[in-house]
Amino acid sequence: MPRFLVEPKAVIVEAVATADPALLATVVATAVERVADTRAKRRRLAQALAADPALLTSGRPEGPRLIELLVRELLPYGPTRLVLPRCAGCGRQNVLDRVDGLRRICSPCANKAADRGRQSCAVCGRVRQVAGRDPDGRPRCGRHRPEPVDGHAAVRRLLERAGTGLDEDELAAVVTEVLPRPAQQQAVLRELTGRPDLLSGQGAHGSPRMVALITALAGRGARNVTVPACPFCRRIVSLRFGRDGARCCRRCYEQPRHQPCSSCGTSSPVMTRTPDGEPLCAPCARRDPVNHEPCTRCGRVALTYRDATGRPVCGRCQRPPVAVCSLCRVSKPCHYADTDAPRCANCTRSNNRTACSNCGRHRIVHARAADGGPLCSNCSRRRELCSACSTVRPVYARTTDGRALCKICYPKDPISFRHCTACGSLERLHHHGLCPACAAQHQLRTLLAGPDGQVHPRHEPIAAALLAGPPSSFLLWLRHPSSQELVVRLCESTEPLTHAALDAMRPLKAVSHLRAALSAHGVLPRRDEHLAAFERWLPETVAAIGDPDERALIRSFATWFHLNKLRRRSRRRPLTYGQFQTARGDVRAAIRLLAWLREHGSSLASCTQADIDRWLTSDQPGRLLVRNFLIWSARRGHCRPLAVPGRRSSRGQGALADAHLRWSISRRLLHDTALATGDRVAGCLVLLYGQSVSRITHLTTEHVHDDGRTVHLSLGARPLEVPDPLAGLVRELVRTRRGYGALGHTDDHRWLFPGVRAGRPISAQRQAARLYELGIKTRAGRSTALLELAAELPASVLSDLLGISIRTATGWSQEAGNTRPSYAAEVSRRATRAARSFGEVRKQSQDG
Repeated sequence: MPRFLVEPKAVIVEAVATADPALLATVVATAVERVADTRAKRRRLAQALAADPALLTSGRPEGPRLIELLVRELLPYGPTRLVLPRCAGCGRQNVLDRVDGLRRICSPCANKAADRGRQSCAVCGRVRQVAGRDPDGRPRCGRHRPEPVDGHAAVRRLLERAGTGLDEDELAAVVTEVLPRPAQQQAVLRELTGRPDLLSGQGAHGSPRMVALITALAGRGARNVTVPACPFCRRIVSLRFGRDGARCCRRCYEQPRHQPCSSCGTSSPVMTRTPDGEPLCAPCARRDPVNHEPCTRCGRVALTYRDATGRPVCGRCQRPPVAVCSLCRVSKPCHYADTDAPRCANCTRSNNRTACSNCGRHRIVHARAADGGPLCSNCSRRRELCSACSTVRPVYARTTDGRALCKICYPKDPISFRHCTACGSLERLHHHGLCPACAAQHQLRTLLAGPDGQVHPRHEPIAAALLAGPPSSFLLWLRHPSSQELVVRLCESTEPLTHAALDAMRPLKAVSHLRAALSAHGVLPRRDEHLAAFERWLPETVAAIGDPDERALIRSFATWFHLNKLRRRSRRRPLTYGQFQTARGDVRAAIRLLAWLREHGSSLASCTQADIDRWLTSDQPGRLLVRNFLIWSARRGHCRPLAVPGRRSSRGQGALADAHLRWSISRRLLHDTALATGDRVAGCLVLLYGQSVSRITHLTTEHVHDDGRTVHLSLGARPLEVPDPLAGLVRELVRTRRGYGALGHTDDHRWLFPGVRAGRPISAQRQAARLYELGIKTRAGRSTALLELAAELPASVLSDLLGISIRTATGWSQEAGNTRPSYAAEVSRRATRAARSFGEVRKQSQDG
């Protein structure tokens, strides 16, 4: 490969140093950057100097003009041997901006040679300077100047006669905008006079100014004006090119100019040419290593672009300027940022939708076929045999020797690993030459930095908490605009960071993950989130009630009946989602009841049992949920005692699990090592010990007691001995438990079943869903287990071991038909009767 293609700058500096050793290499390198600011210019200059270095000192007017510009750039530094090229016509060292064959000449000599501006006059026939043109476009000399014509007014009159429907001011504004120069007005006037049909759809056969005038008129709603279509493909697009005497689109302009690519053989437009002059298509030119150079940001050798400072950057590091997108109204990197219509990358892709020429689906245009037809992302990807897995898949990358790699195999190949420019570690880089750990730290500190570029000391704990988890997970969370905005708001706030400050922020999902991470690492104190959610929900709900008496009543009921109870329970253990939902459901049902009574001409104080019976037979949701509200209201004198049936227990009435299936799933949980340990333990606790999912998810390491020989699990008042192999699974869970938290991940917590939020347990809904995927219906499995255990154990033992109330345990014993409690009661009654009979007999004997 020629050196002037690979190292053009070095070739130029060496040629100048050889021609004039007095110049410093640094000075020459700076001059080359100023003169040849693109890779293509540097290559042309290097190729010319490599072929003939004497062009710098001989003064011959040959080679590219870049030689003259380089010598002029170096003249202030006092070269001793460099010589400016002389004009091939006059021999003077003028600016040689014209060519005469292979030699360069100055502008005066070029004008003399071409006799530019002199034509034969249409009146006298003499060859003179053209002073103007008659209405037919023929040249006139200075002695026979044509009569002056107001082109602006003439064009307006023609447009008025065409019936555009625009008033005089609108027509004047259009003509002034599109045809600002008199020469343009005269040219369009001649076109309209000769071909009036240009306005009615034949505008493609006019000049570019005519097309622009028609487009401007149509944009203002003019009548009898038709925007011209491309005469070859009939599409209504911009006609910026010329072909066969007509204006056309770019696609049709390029079609006759297609040539077979010397690399892939595809007939396509010529993007560039090889040093031998062979054509290359755009994809092959981008893949050609000759066109690659090191990125100034990440150091990766790839196809580069120029940033705002003129430095080469690769496609991964290139970032358009930040602006407010004109479509989605979000501040982000946008194309056309310096115009009135900036557009982000997402909106640009979304607006470029059409029917794929291969599959027919309406999708974003990702590429085009050889005939110019649009292709979607799936159809445009090349499918080849992956060199690693031997599967025909879309090509995601290629090895150094050109072998294809699919998306799955690329991360495993050594080609995907590079050295981080910050820490030097060898791994898959995230962007800008940085590994995920360095990129995460750089992005977060950039967001948290103040005007001086430094992170305030009060933000250091926040940064430490957010960076504690896996860097890739943090970067995935931070890529969302809402997360970035949240971090920026934390940085801008001057108030101390509290739970109340986070409660005022949105969106709630991003705030909840952030709160969990900060609480897990001690930046914020821990709190019961279900209790806090109810305390936030209650004021908003009560404030929405219109009637002040009803508002006061609902506030009292929700506060004294539910909120106090939730606070007491929260002091013992964290609330469950079911407890939160129950309290909220009762309050909503009470609000609906009061509204229903008002609509039916009654109130809580005057309603009767008949009103409540009608309520219970209505179609209102949650009709039975008003029982607690009516009992509370009756006790406090807000209404008379009213009866509402309680919700019947589903104990023994719901569907029970099939015995064979239950034991089959239990054996799989105990012996299938392919399942997650947490799911195996949770499933066994449901199927074998009748535990609810909400109780299971709140188990901690403090509930497990392991003395090395036996494992005891504290589910109730008395520890329960866990036999093998379940005991081994519990030990493994304590040792290997790990949460799914992406933000601020930490394993320094006490939960046996950690969840997706740092330092918090998995939700009952998610754990139930995981068990359902294993074929476990938690409600049926728990009922079956309790029914079988209640048939074998007394109610008091069942209550102490499993942590259920004695009332619930007694109910299950009765459902199971356990006669032991009734037998004990009968024995007790017999002893009482026997003692009583013995006392009576003894008393009678003493009296006798």
